[in-house]
Amino acid sequence: MGLNTNLEKNFSWLAFPGLIRAIVTIQCVVFALVTMKPETAGFFTVSPEGLAKGEYWRIIAWVFYPFVAPDDGTFRFINVIFLLIIMKISFLINDSLEHAWGETRTSFYVYGTWLCQSIILGSAAWIGIPTGGLGSEVFYLALFFAFATLFPDYEFALFFVLPVKVWILAILAAVMLLLGGIKFPPLLLVYALCFLPYLAWAIPRLRNFSKHRAEISARRVKFNSQAKGREAVSLHSCAICQRTEQSDPDLEFRVAKDDEEYCVEHLDAEGNPKQS
Repeated sequence: MGLNTNLEKNFSWLAFPGLIRAIVTIQCVVFALVTMKPETAGFFTVSPEGLAKGEYWRIIAWVFYPFVAPDDGTFRFINVIFLLIIMKISFLINDSLEHAWGETRTSFYVYGTWLCQSIILGSAAWIGIPTGGLGSEVFYLALFFAFATLFPDYEFALFFVLPVKVWILAILAAVMLLLGGIKFPPLLLVYALCFLPYLAWAIPRLRNFSKHRAEISARRVKFNSQAKGREAVSLHSCAICQRTEQSDPDLEFRVAKDDEEYCVEHLDAEGNPKQS
């Protein structure tokens, strides 16, 4: 709450309301452009040739290339359907993050993710390292991970039929990244830098969440032990034989004329205690 307040107070002028919506809308325009003119796709890639020519705008423009690549074949219609689905999910993520974080903090998260991944793509292209698998896919994953961390119980209809909680999908995506990193270890460092804004926010949050869960569990154990202790306290006890309703559940108790409690076996017919 304090962080949001400070950001809104001091840096609200840097906020871009609906930034994720704007990015995915531009991607739809680029999708149509590349579909009509396939040669324009090269303008949205970070290539060493382009950087060598001074086309540094490529380091920024890559984010506008659509997550679903245009296709001029038989799968064009299917790609359009998937693009609309991505658009709907992106709008959901945008509105959810802005509701939870506010417009300024959401904008800074997108800026930070965009910057980190641009640096990685630009550096890799400059020294000639292939960047396959990086691009808008990883950018969307960073947004998706933040959404899944904030709203883990939200459900998506997998294949439009099977409801799956979003945290499960996020874990599957993270496992796929880790498997790729195991096959090519340098990717682990690349992914860590690409997801640096998410990790900087999520790791302390998850650590605090685990600590909170441990505290709750400890309090629950303490409460249950105290509850058992309270249950062990007897309500009735015979002043002579010391038996209780717990030691003998079928035993009946009465209060005698001396205001002491006795079991029926130690009371006479007139309700007086029997002398032992």
